[in-house]
Amino acid sequence: MQHSDKAVRWVARTAMGIALIILAQLVGKAFPAGAIIAGQFGVNQLITGSLVNCVLFVFTAVGGLWSGVTMGIVSAMLAQFIGIGPAVSAVSPVVALGNALLCACFALMLGRGGAQGVRLWLAMAISAVIKCAFLWIAVPALLGVLSGVKPQQVQMLSIMFSWPQGCTALIGGSLASVIIPRLSRLKR
Repeated sequence: MQHSDKAVRWVARTAMGIALIILAQLVGKAFPAGAIIAGQFGVNQLITGSLVNCVLFVFTAVGGLWSGVTMGIVSAMLAQFIGIGPAVSAVSPVVALGNALLCACFALMLGRGGAQGVRLWLAMAISAVIKCAFLWIAVPALLGVLSGVKPQQVQMLSIMFSWPQGCTALIGGSLASVIIPRLSRLKR
């Protein structure tokens, strides 16, 4: 009986995380695409990416490695399915892997020691850098082998999945660093 309760909590928590990520993506799409911060980095990407990464960090800290990895993969694929994913659909699996990588690195660096203080910040920062580096390399590499993608799309997506990914992951981590310790205290 206790095992099934734990499984139900895991499924419920993970589903809630996926729902919050989809909501964050919808909220981000509400902002005009023309609201640009720098280059191809727009306000909608700043808001969406920061909120998505915040949810990934929080739910990974609370639900564990597999909850975060599942949310990262499923939410990226659902975003494409409901029409709020990248313009080139082949990029969605790469985004899913980037999200999963963020969650896996974060969970493994936190370990069983808990999510507090410097350890929390270091785990988030290193995970953000790893996700950013992965997407910065993988998206242009993928776009380079795809046929039928316009050069303007390649350039736009290559920029969107470069340094802005690091910014949004770090902002999301900063937001999560306020939430995680409070949730950790509630679990006790």
